[in-house]
Amino acid sequence: MIEIGSTDAGVPLDLLDAPGGFAWWYADLVSPAGDGAVLIWAYGLPFLPGYADAARRGAPQRPGERPSLNLAVYRRGAPDFYLLQEYPAAAPPSALTREQRVGRSTFRHEVGGGRCTLGATLDCDLPGTRARLTGALRIEGAARLPAQPPSGTPPHLWTPMTGPAAGSLRLELDGRVFARVEGRAYHDRNAGRVPLHDLGIDRWMWGRVPLADRELVYYLTWPGGAARPIHFGVEIGADGRTTRTELEVELGRERISFGGLRRPERIRLRAAGRPWLDVVHTRVVDAGPFYLRMLSEARTAAGETAVGWSELCRPDRVDLAPHRPFVRMRVHRTAGPNSMWLPLFTGPRSGRAARLLGQVLRRAG
Repeated sequence: MIEIGSTDAGVPLDLLDAPGGFAWWYADLVSPAGDGAVLIWAYGLPFLPGYADAARRGAPQRPGERPSLNLAVYRRGAPDFYLLQEYPAAAPPSALTREQRVGRSTFRHEVGGGRCTLGATLDCDLPGTRARLTGALRIEGAARLPAQPPSGTPPHLWTPMTGPAAGSLRLELDGRVFARVEGRAYHDRNAGRVPLHDLGIDRWMWGRVPLADRELVYYLTWPGGAARPIHFGVEIGADGRTTRTELEVELGRERISFGGLRRPERIRLRAAGRPWLDVVHTRVVDAGPFYLRMLSEARTAAGETAVGWSELCRPDRVDLAPHRPFVRMRVHRTAGPNSMWLPLFTGPRSGRAARLLGQVLRRAG
């Protein structure tokens, strides 16, 4: 179902032609105060309207036809900026390793001397305005050591790229700085040759915890039917070494989100019967009918604590017809068409109503 990839192997270029497949690169920052950011650039992001639906109808699209970028910024645990932008299919990249370009934004990943560096230069239009969003993200820290690649071609390959790392993000609107974020950082990638909803996962939860000298990441999956759940954690040390641990999971009381997802308030994780990590989901920062992102507080058996990110996803609910109009309100297609409500859900949190009104007036004029 899910295998851990090796950092010295890039995403195969022919994956961009795999019907219904996907490849996304993920980076995040988080501070103890709950400030943070998440940046995702992708080909065939499963959450884009119409992508999963096309595969379910037997007419899957190719990942290379659907490039996108997603940026979210949080201040003290509350959403402060959001943008999910989709671009027209362009000439395919020559490689999916060191450097990539999505729209006008570029991403460069380098490894050397046991260190991993990710640099992103952002350049995006902002829905409802004539303004341009520009900025830069930089992550530097321990490089995860290369590992033996999986044998064969697993349907889903997850590759953590960094151990303990630090990062910074600066964003500008028409040259004026409106956001700065610094904190512990993390970078990984996911790739698959079959649609996300065909991986046999009913529900998955993922989270990462930045401890002082290492990174803890958990990956929990509950398959549909009678198949056995797959729950594991990885520990990535300051030297880049990675240890995988099989986990037992105890879910706390579950709440029902506005979109109908069951969200546990806490998770207790054990390894061979012994405590491994306790996670409390303190705040939902991004909610939808198939996906939640949460700010979390975690504690190890030794009493170490940290603030990190957690995610919950229901692949079978991605891109269903009843939800699609609402998802379109949050996706900016640079070539159009777009929902008239798009400015109300994208860009800086402040001023969204004014941007919506401005768009209406421009269309009327």
